[in-house]
Amino acid sequence: MTKRTALALALIAFSPLCLRAASAKSALEVAVLGSGGPRAFGRGGSSFIVEVEGGPRILVDAGPGAFLRIGELNLDVGKVDTVLLTHLHIDHSGDLAAFFNERALTSDGPISYQIFGPDGAGLFPKTSRFVDLLVGADGAFAYQKTFGARESFVVHDLPIRLDSASSKIVDDNGLVVEEIATHHDDCPSVAYRISYKGVVVVFSGDMDASALPNLVQLARNADLLIFNCAVLDPPDSPSQLYALHTPPKKIGQAARDSGAKSLLLSHLAPDVLGREDAVRKSIRTSFTGPIQFATDKLRVPVGK
Repeated sequence: MTKRTALALALIAFSPLCLRAASAKSALEVAVLGSGGPRAFGRGGSSFIVEVEGGPRILVDAGPGAFLRIGELNLDVGKVDTVLLTHLHIDHSGDLAAFFNERALTSDGPISYQIFGPDGAGLFPKTSRFVDLLVGADGAFAYQKTFGARESFVVHDLPIRLDSASSKIVDDNGLVVEEIATHHDDCPSVAYRISYKGVVVVFSGDMDASALPNLVQLARNADLLIFNCAVLDPPDSPSQLYALHTPPKKIGQAARDSGAKSLLLSHLAPDVLGREDAVRKSIRTSFTGPIQFATDKLRVPVGK
């Protein structure tokens, strides 16, 4: 080999393109299945897949449209064995049975799920009852447990009082999931923290500002905080919505106080999307890290 050939090969090996191809994937990556809310305006209801070492592993919420986006993204959900439900509003859980159906029809063996969600209160059943109503022996889709693959469901009902301590609910070969109660008016709700190989992503779910101390505690030094942003700062959204959602200014304060490194805004409403600059400016009064608005099918490496 001549010196000129050797130099040429070295330059190719260290070109930016090759460096990008050789770079390792992030330990965690989030695929946004649905970035919208309860209204039909072209976005899926809130839903995410968390990929661990490049493979889909955790489903966070299952809003309407999740089933469609899984197909469009060509996601292999064959190893998704953990489901985290922030709360049981339709726009966060309406496609859960459809997800079970997809997973079963592409499985080569029995499936065992670990499902986590809030305890019940008022009009809302506890999560274990919700899953039973869907796919239990007397559920709406009782056939599902033996349709394609045999499925078993271990469902955990999580505390919903704001004074409840946070807890570790998954600890599996370095993959850790923690939870804490939040508040979403009359609907019991929970936030989640997922950690793997020193990388952390936190999902706020829907919550009003009264639960921010809990969220700040859970999101401490997170690489990515995914915060649902469905309202504008007062008084620019209907007053009743502030008992359900956190406005941008307080989102910024929570991101700052938690030490989160970056912020992804999801569960977006049309009026929020129409005023992205104002929302970003409001958050920027407190938080100086990167801010991104979610879209369906967006992929976000965590920690990069």
